Amino acid sequence: MPATRPHIDRELKRNEILDSAERLLVRDGYDATAMAEVARGAGIASNAVYWYFPSKDDLLAAVLNRRQEHVLAKLAASEPDALEEQVLAMLAQLDQVANLTATVHERAKHSSSVADMHERFHRAADGLLRNLFRDAGLDGEDATRAARAVMAVVEGVHLHDVDRDTGARDELVLWTIRRLAAGGEHR
Repeated sequence: MPATRPHIDRELKRNEILDSAERLLVRDGYDATAMAEVARGAGIASNAVYWYFPSKDDLLAAVLNRRQEHVLAKLAASEPDALEEQVLAMLAQLDQVANLTATVHERAKHSSSVADMHERFHRAADGLLRNLFRDAGLDGEDATRAARAVMAVVEGVHLHDVDRDTGARDELVLWTIRRLAAGGEHR
């Protein structure tokens, strides 16, 4: 039986739980991941997970929020790339959690923590895309529309392309970006 390990810092325990949950959720998906498995992976008693995360939805939201923070920090710290490279880097990160996309949309209907996480994701992605389109020459209103269009394409592919043909997806997204960014050249 795993020990409660009260001598370990609360934040360290929380991160161990998140690490375990992330591995399982990404590998097995939401429905196949049991809280007891998460606890086992973190080396704690089964009920200890609930001291940190009141529900499986709260745990899912925390895992995805943490991933988003890491990805955004990595993108911000990287050399400023062209619009296309930044979007492809974002897509590569989304691919890693693609098996959770439909779950997030479904659970957001029932869980405020998942809905809040999903809304934060959209605000962050929208802000990043708007800035990239502005840098590519679009004005504020067109950059906003272009960002929404790209997100609609990305989410549509992640929700409906079960084969996840990333090459075809990247080609579609790049085609969309090029057409949208070209609008800034005609002003």
